[in-house]
Amino acid sequence: MANNITALSPTFWSANAGDKFYKTVFFRAICSFKEEALVKGSGRIVDRPYLSDVVAESYTKGTAATAQDVTATSDTLTLDQFYTLLMYFDDVDMLQNKYDTAKLYADEAGLRIGIKFDAKVLYEAVNANSTVDDADLGGTSGYGITLTTANIDSTFGEINEALDSLNVPEEERFLVLTPLFYNKLWQRIAGKDSMLGDKTGETGMIGTYGSLKLYKSNNLTGMARWTTGDGADASNGETITIEGITFTFVSSIGTTAGNILIAGTLATTIDNLVALINAGGVTSDSGVSNVSLSTANQRAVQNWVAVDGTTYVEIRVKGTPSLTVSGSVDSWNTNYTSQILLAGRKGAIDAAIQTRGGNIVDVKTQETIANGKRGINVMPLLVGGTVTFNNNKNALAKVLINSAS
Repeated sequence: MANNITALSPTFWSANAGDKFYKTVFFRAICSFKEEALVKGSGRIVDRPYLSDVVAESYTKGTAATAQDVTATSDTLTLDQFYTLLMYFDDVDMLQNKYDTAKLYADEAGLRIGIKFDAKVLYEAVNANSTVDDADLGGTSGYGITLTTANIDSTFGEINEALDSLNVPEEERFLVLTPLFYNKLWQRIAGKDSMLGDKTGETGMIGTYGSLKLYKSNNLTGMARWTTGDGADASNGETITIEGITFTFVSSIGTTAGNILIAGTLATTIDNLVALINAGGVTSDSGVSNVSLSTANQRAVQNWVAVDGTTYVEIRVKGTPSLTVSGSVDSWNTNYTSQILLAGRKGAIDAAIQTRGGNIVDVKTQETIANGKRGINVMPLLVGGTVTFNNNKNALAKVLINSAS
């Protein structure tokens, strides 16, 4: 007969909750915050108008010059980024839990919101006036560079040439790169950390190479492009899947989450898909041309941007540099499945946080007795904005790296 007395043995509980790993947030290292003091009061928009160019011309003695027109154009930073989440903690749980669960989750929420804002800042790469892509290495415009140890130095050279041509000061240049890019660079320098120079101690900075201060991030934007290839409309029942979320093209809309109505032409069907994604996964017309995603998937799609190319749709996912995409019939063009890196001059992107107290996130708690529940709601909030003002778009470069590199 075997004894069964394990119930007499107590469980040892750690003094600490388990470790979690988060993406590095370093937007404060590369952004300008010169307008942040201005937005601490009431208001929603910062306007930094820019002047038109004038041209120096030759003067002939005794001959009247022709006056050049001058104009000023409004250029705004709008505080339109509002990030939050709501959590409820019951008094019974707070009495019986070993840990201060409400505080643990409030800290977690603050980190998640900061990561979301950081991804928005890094998405400013799409507003750069310069693009470095496969064409700069002798390939095709719009394709991502298939990065190798043999062409990584040439890639740095093309980035610097793009910034040189726009007179960006060399000592103020940076590049935010992905782990994929860093891996190729590490192989190129044969693991000699000294070749990256001294680190400044700034969050995310890994050194300097090719005169660019390097920051490593897993929070950059990824992009992918889908089309039917032959220009014909999608077929009934055909699916595409983006980051695990499935969209189904149907001839009769139905009620299944993610259904997209086939509209008779590829262009109009793509319109229906784009509308659903850019509405944050919520149906754009009460379920006539698309059906809302689940609540969980809506939260994910809020980080997406769908670009309508008429014959194709380009999906950009902020904070996810390497996208996972698939299709049941038509395929994604792998040449356009790229990571969007950000290069440029420090301070070219402006950001401002309006949240009270000077913190990135303001956390409020409220007892819920009035709702018939013993507990508290915890709700953090970030109010802020980011923009690349018109004159600074010349100080940035978008770098496309093929995700299959």
